Amino acid sequence: MRANHIVRNNEYDPFAQFYNRHWGADYRAEALPVVERLLLARLKPRASLLDVCCGTGQFTGTVHRLGYRIAGIDASARMIAFARRNAVGVPLSVADVRDFSLRRKFDGAYSIFESLNHVPDIAGLAQAFVRIHKHLKPGAPFLFDLNREDAFILYWNTTDAVVDDATVCVLRMEYDPLTAVGTCTAVGFHKARNIWKRVDFTVRQTYHDHDAVEEALREAGFHDLTRYDARDAGMTGAAGYARTFFLATA
Repeated sequence: MRANHIVRNNEYDPFAQFYNRHWGADYRAEALPVVERLLLARLKPRASLLDVCCGTGQFTGTVHRLGYRIAGIDASARMIAFARRNAVGVPLSVADVRDFSLRRKFDGAYSIFESLNHVPDIAGLAQAFVRIHKHLKPGAPFLFDLNREDAFILYWNTTDAVVDDATVCVLRMEYDPLTAVGTCTAVGFHKARNIWKRVDFTVRQTYHDHDAVEEALREAGFHDLTRYDARDAGMTGAAGYARTFFLATA
């Protein structure tokens, strides 16, 4: 399976180890019932699925073990390296969601954990929707979630830290309502062979106006668009706050 991708820097590679250890698995438990209800229930057993921006692959592996024929893409080679351990046997490609080609079509697709908030602008999101649509069979469902601005205001104006016996990561997050960009600046340390190594990285997300998102979906060829508040869809924890799931049909 070949994937074309836009040449870009690897800003998410340093984040991958910490994401895999501390965040990748936590979201899975809350998101899986929503994905099962809104997406998987519409598909036949053994249906083919595309995991868009699969990250470190914990969720990918879970869906694969449910019996679906799944493939995944992510722009970070380091994320994909972890995903190959967490989703053994799943074809995974390093590829930019705005410009990729897997040369096959799927019965459905999803992108979770606000992955598409990492696309920096609505033009790039529109490009992503076009590429995803080209990889779906007619009538195939596409499910994804995005943070609303209230989530950025609450969660992206704070500091946080995660610590265990092998990693330390301190994060400072700031949301600028004028640019609609949230910036997370982090200093991390991980222990390898009893030596602590420092890693600095920055991760950004953009709040995308939801009406503009729907317009981009329609222009890409999607129809039957529906929005679901995450808490109404069954997410009861903090991750469900100000999060919207979009369901569209190719």
